[in-house]
Amino acid sequence: VVSAANGAELSLPVNIESVGKLKYMVSVKAGATVVIYDGENNEIHKEGIATQKLFNLAGLSDGNYRMEVLDIRKNVLTSKSFTIKTEVKRDIVAMN
Repeated sequence: VVSAANGAELSLPVNIESVGKLKYMVSVKAGATVVIYDGENNEIHKEGIATQKLFNLAGLSDGNYRMEVLDIRKNVLTSKSFTIKTEVKRDIVAMN
């Protein structure tokens, strides 16, 4: 007999959390692989993590992307899609 509490401990809690502009913290209970794909589904980054890693995506060009967290068997534990879009803000200032 497995209790609900023991069953929960056996699962792999995985989290992709936005922690600022273009920064995501990936947290896992045990080792995992993080893969980032561009809008055409091309793999642009792949990295193994032990428990936690901050990914700064500021260097990526505008476009659509997907981040996946894979277990050791390459099963997708979670994924997050995001869009990077540069916005240009212009202000007018009256000069005397």
